[in-house]
Amino acid sequence: MSSWKSLRPSLGLLAALSLVMAAYALGADDAKKAQPALTPEQQKEMEAWMAVAKPGKEHEAMKHMEGTFDVAVEMVMQPGAPAEKSAGKQVAKMIFGGRYLHADFTGETMGQTFHGASLTGYDNVKKEHFSAWIDDMGTGLLTAEGTASADGKVVTLHGEYTDPMQKKHTFRWVTTFESDDRYTFDWFDTAAGGKEFRMMRATYTRAK
Repeated sequence: MSSWKSLRPSLGLLAALSLVMAAYALGADDAKKAQPALTPEQQKEMEAWMAVAKPGKEHEAMKHMEGTFDVAVEMVMQPGAPAEKSAGKQVAKMIFGGRYLHADFTGETMGQTFHGASLTGYDNVKKEHFSAWIDDMGTGLLTAEGTASADGKVVTLHGEYTDPMQKKHTFRWVTTFESDDRYTFDWFDTAAGGKEFRMMRATYTRAK
């Protein structure tokens, strides 16, 4: 766990960045007077922060998932069990200047209306894709991180969670882009001591 001592340099830089932005908000002339003097190290760190804050090609690729999609879902609760099929709709949009994809999902599970939301992005510092999920069938947060294939058409994320019976699970989320208007999402799950199986497949087709 990070200590306050280890956080001080970063907090100091953030304070300096805040002063710089506030100074420039005053205008060019006033900015020169108000801008604090940065050490060479602080200047280098500030430039690094500004560089990683810019959206890149990975963020541009997420725009394929922006819009309204009809979703066909197949869910299997345990290996060998018949798949439970349902339909849903997802509305997704890029937020914060094209840095993240926020999606709202509405569907049905076990005869009940189901709502979920996700936040997907790419961390320029870690060089990793990530996604987080919440829904109204629980109170927790699922997170996963991973990488994309060389052509960017397959994104594989890894994560873990604990089920209500206190069993540990690991999972893989695999998103495969077939076209600008269609992609699939596969959830592969492994309970502690068990074998991996595909628990869910969701097929997203852009609504017309």
